[in-house]
Amino acid sequence: MAVLFLSILEVESRWAEIESAVDQTPEIDPWCSAPDWFLSVRQGFGCEIKSKPLAVRFTTGRGPGFALLARYQSLDGQSVDEAPTLAGLEPMWGFASPLIGADIDSVAAQLAALLAEDDDWGALVLPGMPIPVDNSSFTARVARGLSVLGPVRAGEGMVRQVADLGSGLDAWLAARSRRFRQRLRQAEQRAATEGLTFSDLGADDKLLPRLLAIEQTSWKGQEDSGISSPEMAAVYGTMIERLRSRGRLRVHVARLAGADVGYILGGVRNGRYRGLQISYHTEVADLSVGHLLQWHQIKQLNNTAEAAVYDLGMDLEYKRRWADRAEASLTLVVQRG
Repeated sequence: MAVLFLSILEVESRWAEIESAVDQTPEIDPWCSAPDWFLSVRQGFGCEIKSKPLAVRFTTGRGPGFALLARYQSLDGQSVDEAPTLAGLEPMWGFASPLIGADIDSVAAQLAALLAEDDDWGALVLPGMPIPVDNSSFTARVARGLSVLGPVRAGEGMVRQVADLGSGLDAWLAARSRRFRQRLRQAEQRAATEGLTFSDLGADDKLLPRLLAIEQTSWKGQEDSGISSPEMAAVYGTMIERLRSRGRLRVHVARLAGADVGYILGGVRNGRYRGLQISYHTEVADLSVGHLLQWHQIKQLNNTAEAAVYDLGMDLEYKRRWADRAEASLTLVVQRG
């Protein structure tokens, strides 16, 4: 078994190799399982994530595979009384699969052999596992490979809403309801009358302060549920710089009467756009700024043909109107036997 242990800095330096492995891994969330997401979240919450990384690179017959884990003495705010819990490097939401590689059977088998000789863990928690449809599915194969360590059970996961843009704007619009299309046209007409405009802010080196200023006047800012908390600002500040350095940042701001009144933030990788945050002033809610920002971003993606998939992220009711399907995951928990 060829095993290479990696520090967090080494994980960062191998981002291209890890992304290649992600793109060869079937069924998982390909955006959040890659370093742009999981390293940004880990770094942003660095003061709160108390853990010791256990990132491992395996050699398989179909290229490298990875187990990107860490040991936690507490998880989800609950202290671990005995042995540490092993979980992904980003344990905050659970979108990312910690196991990646084209030969997932080999990755699971090698991880099982490694952990069988490791006494310093009590449970292995693997979020981001796709819902299995049969015994040959990714998650079923992972569960079989790790079952030698102890009992395996399935826990709650995440659901994301996804829009398919590959057939073009007209096809995407045709899949929306008549009422949706009508309200979108009305909102565009009203915004044009009021003078609402949209600008690309990808190159603005003062981007984060501008986004935070918008956030403070939004319902998210008032409820402290967006990017305004210190931890979330650190997450998105880190992610913005990482995406910008790789030419992946996509961010637009809505402006009215010379002032910023809303923004949409996301990133593009390998034909997939991931929406990260959207927010707008409460005072302009009647102009449907949030919907118009979504529509503007979709049109931009269609015009540039750089993304065939728009991942809207966490399942929320309003996102279902923009999406064509849901992608769900579960969490596998292996209890040390």
